[in-house]
Amino acid sequence: MLRPYLFSPAKVQQGLADMRQMMLENGVTTSADLAFGGFGGPAMESALFKSLYDQPTTPSRILAIPVAPLVTGDPNVWLKDMKARYDSPKFFFSNRVKLFADGAFFAQYMQMNPPGYSDGHEGKWLTEPEELLKQTERFWDAGWNLHTHVNGDRGLDVVLDITEKLALRNGQNIVMEHLGYSTEAQNRRIGDMGLYVSAQPNYIRILGDAYAKTGMGPDRAAQMSRLGSLERKGVPLGLHSDFNMAPIDPLYLAWVASNRITLDGNVKAPKERLSLDKALRAITVEAAQVIGLDAMVGSIATGKKADFTVLDRDPYAGGAAKLREVGIKGVIFEGRWFLAE
Repeated sequence: MLRPYLFSPAKVQQGLADMRQMMLENGVTTSADLAFGGFGGPAMESALFKSLYDQPTTPSRILAIPVAPLVTGDPNVWLKDMKARYDSPKFFFSNRVKLFADGAFFAQYMQMNPPGYSDGHEGKWLTEPEELLKQTERFWDAGWNLHTHVNGDRGLDVVLDITEKLALRNGQNIVMEHLGYSTEAQNRRIGDMGLYVSAQPNYIRILGDAYAKTGMGPDRAAQMSRLGSLERKGVPLGLHSDFNMAPIDPLYLAWVASNRITLDGNVKAPKERLSLDKALRAITVEAAQVIGLDAMVGSIATGKKADFTVLDRDPYAGGAAKLREVGIKGVIFEGRWFLAE
């Protein structure tokens, strides 16, 4: 009953305007919306995004990645129609889709392998495994790239088993989204299968101590966001905010991933820290890679967009411990200067 009020066009438009400002203040020039259409539908959300982003005063662009149930009929016919109706240089679609396996990490609804949760409650499936297999095969056979929301190790087993059933093709990739808790053996599978990861590192900072006490226990809670393991296996890795689960602040995310310090000041599983170099790559060139835009953005190179963020200091000079102290002066977006204010 509250949906028409909470997600009215006026409220969504104001939220998008606020998000656009936060992107500028934190040096973000390109973002992907991986729940596109999930609140107001693809048509309404496309019109609102375009009204804000198709402006010369907007120093950022959005890649719309729809949730799977909204892509009706033949996926490629749907995509062709959406691109014809809405695509522009700052708002566009590609052959990427968002799938959902198990439940949310913040709600402790991720699906966990034995011993499960310490209080005995059960995780949830957002998409039952049989249906997830059908959705995965449908989009894969249509030539699309897959972004699969998965949080617990039982959920990840299901997603990896489904992935192994696919005939791997050049030009298509599969991204594990969030990856809240994985085992070392699962990370090895991810590396061996050539998958990508888009991680939400804020889990360890916000929940590392809380989940040690309730739900997961100290050992598994310390191993949340097992990103150092992925780096050692050479897995392409991006860091995302999942806004508003974390701030739209890439340097903060890099700081969390390379320090693993909880809100109470405890360092969790230091071997799972990212190196400074990998953390910075995970908010630049590898972040672009996991959304398929590394030929356009992510680094400064001939033929790419003239986008970069202007910092108030060299992030390498202060090391990983000082990353969250680095300030944003503004951005160069397609060769134009925009002051962060």
